[in-house]
Amino acid sequence: MKPNKKNKNRPPVLIIVLFALIPLTVLIYFILHMMFPSLFQSLPTGEIQPVRPDN
Repeated sequence: MKPNKKNKNRPPVLIIVLFALIPLTVLIYFILHMMFPSLFQSLPTGEIQPVRPDN
């Protein structure tokens, strides 16, 4: 008995597209960062600030 081709264990196409968008957005970020570095100068860098307890 041959298995039915429609019953394969495959994720929906939307899930595949969403997982493919993650490396694509990272790649686009690095390309934009190399071509337009001044575009990202105003972004916060998350620098560490000293913790001051309440007196």
